[in-house]
Amino acid sequence: MSHPDDNGADPLKSSSADGPASDSPAYPNSDAPPDELGTDELAADEFAEDFRIPESVAGHFRWPVRILTAMAALFMLGIAAVTVVDVTGRYAFNSPIPGGVEVIEFLLGLTIFSALPLVTVKRSHITVELFDGFMSARFKKIREALVLIASVGMIVFITERMWSTAIYMLENDEISLHLEVETAPLLFMLTGLSAISAVTQIYMVWKYLSVDIHAKGRAS
Repeated sequence: MSHPDDNGADPLKSSSADGPASDSPAYPNSDAPPDELGTDELAADEFAEDFRIPESVAGHFRWPVRILTAMAALFMLGIAAVTVVDVTGRYAFNSPIPGGVEVIEFLLGLTIFSALPLVTVKRSHITVELFDGFMSARFKKIREALVLIASVGMIVFITERMWSTAIYMLENDEISLHLEVETAPLLFMLTGLSAISAVTQIYMVWKYLSVDIHAKGRAS
C-alpha cells in the first residue's frame, strides 16, 4: 500500500514537468514501453514468455516439462549438427554420413513427440476461430471442454496405434532401410512420449474443468 509524500504525490506514480502523473504499469524487463523496445528485446521477452507459460500452468508436471524441454532442444541440436556434418562431408569431401538422412528422420520423430507434451501444456495446438464472434461465453466454455476431451481421444488413439506398430516391428524383427538397425526400440520411445502427452492432456482437461472454467466464470 502506497502513501503520498509530504507534497501529496504518490511515489508509485511517475510524473513529469510536462504532464500529470501516470498510472501505467512498469515493464519488468525494460524501463521503456513496448513500442520503444528494440527488436532484440522484444524477441527476448517473447522467448522468456514462451518458457514461463508452460512453467506457470504445468502444476505437478513442472519438472517433466523442464526435462522434455531439454530433450527437445537436444534433439533439435542433434538434427542441426548431423545436417551440417552431412552436407559438409557430401559437398566438400564427397563423403556424407552413412545413413545421415535416416538419423535425421529418427531425431525428427523424437523432437516432435518430446515437444508434443509442451504444446499440450501450453494449449498451442492449431485452432481456427471463424465463429467465435457468434458464440456466447457459456458456449465457448463448453466447446473448450469438448475440444480438450477430443484431443485426449486423438492422442490416446495415436499412442495405441504406435504401440501396436512397435509390437509388430518387434515380432517381425523390422530394421531400418539404410542403417539396418531395429526400429522397434525407436517406436517404443515414441510411444512412451506420446503416452506422456496423453497423460498431460488428461491433466489439462481436469485443470480446465476444476480450476480454469471457474476462474473464468468469476472474472466474467
